[in-house]
Amino acid sequence: MEKHLLSKSTFIKGYHCLKSLYLYKKRPFLRDKLTAEQRAKFKRGHEVGDLAQQLFPGGVDMSPKSPSQYQKSVIQTLEAIKMGKEVIYEATFQHEKVLVMLDVLVKKEDGWHAYEVKSSKKLSETYFTDAALQYWVIANSGLALQSFSLVYVDENYRLNGDLDLRSYFIIQNVTEEVKEKQAFITEKILEEKAILEEKHSPKVDVGAHCFSPYKCDFVGFCWKKIADKPYLAEEISIDKLLQKKAPNAGFLSLIFSEQAIPKCENEKAYSLQILGFQFTGSEPQLLINTCEGKKDLIDTFIKQASSQNKIITFDKSKLNICLEEVAKIYPEHQEQINQILEKTIGLIDVLANEYSKVDEKKELYSAAWFSKTYFTKESNLHKLPVYSDILARELFDKTKKDLLSEDHPDLESLRDYLSEQLGLVMLLHQKI
Repeated sequence: MEKHLLSKSTFIKGYHCLKSLYLYKKRPFLRDKLTAEQRAKFKRGHEVGDLAQQLFPGGVDMSPKSPSQYQKSVIQTLEAIKMGKEVIYEATFQHEKVLVMLDVLVKKEDGWHAYEVKSSKKLSETYFTDAALQYWVIANSGLALQSFSLVYVDENYRLNGDLDLRSYFIIQNVTEEVKEKQAFITEKILEEKAILEEKHSPKVDVGAHCFSPYKCDFVGFCWKKIADKPYLAEEISIDKLLQKKAPNAGFLSLIFSEQAIPKCENEKAYSLQILGFQFTGSEPQLLINTCEGKKDLIDTFIKQASSQNKIITFDKSKLNICLEEVAKIYPEHQEQINQILEKTIGLIDVLANEYSKVDEKKELYSAAWFSKTYFTKESNLHKLPVYSDILARELFDKTKKDLLSEDHPDLESLRDYLSEQLGLVMLLHQKI
């Protein structure tokens, strides 16, 4: 079997930007370097995907052992179907040099049903297009599908006893939607294949599509002649905001984590939680990874926060989301939480109000970004092994069984992150 030319991921690249597809296939050396933070993001989706397989137990896994074995997986999938296997994970199909891997293929009394898992709280247009491509390849490979469904997380699910997968996941039948897209998929595949035959990349202007629905791999290359800092159409004039300083304020650094799968009673799916924090003049506080530890950390945070006259942190909006959820789990803290949020100022929120481009892409302006961009000499935050909440979350997950020990060596990396982030917040506040 000949090697595929397009896969699900490369097709989606071309769907959003033909230039991105061309560069990815023809000029891969121009890609932005993959950061440790990006690698950590990619890993997070697997946890939900593995959990979804339990909805359809007893399956055989067709995942290739290496990229060179994709075509072998196609052959093995067809053999599994012929052998009468009723549940197949990572079922792999190829048609006209387009390859897809379906999360779960299930045979029922009326025929075959396809399930694609998304580790998200809602379905986007990209997901429907993704599903339509898979349907196109599978159907044209000769396997008739009775239905195609997208599986994603119910963001309103709360843990009550053991995790109830049938309540945690939403299974949405999108068969009609993907069928309606089949003509478009055919045209788009032809267009993408034609682009890959060209000697030069297509001319595509940079714009919002470079960052939506995700940041493109070639932002550094495409934007380098336009601006040194492509995220901003206007340079941040930090000195313009000096009048917004808050005297006699306590500074606060935080580690947040969005937990897709609830672990403790009454927790919500994809709830934003505090893994650690530090106020000026106090020692860093970190989560001891148990449900009791979460309650202790929250109690300590509320006690320290309540003693501050004014609180300056990097991102108040995240703190607001987090504490609103805390109030639902621990309603006895509602009044204190209201008071804490009322006296808290978020520096990135101040900047977002002043600069529209910051507001549009606020998530791109991390504390580490400001450290590297404006305070290279004064701050070491961007130089640390753990320089973001995502990397901190990965370290927690990696060592969660050992974090019950206060002297665990990895805890020092987390404390350093909190301390350096706190220093950065103080530096940034001096300028705005």
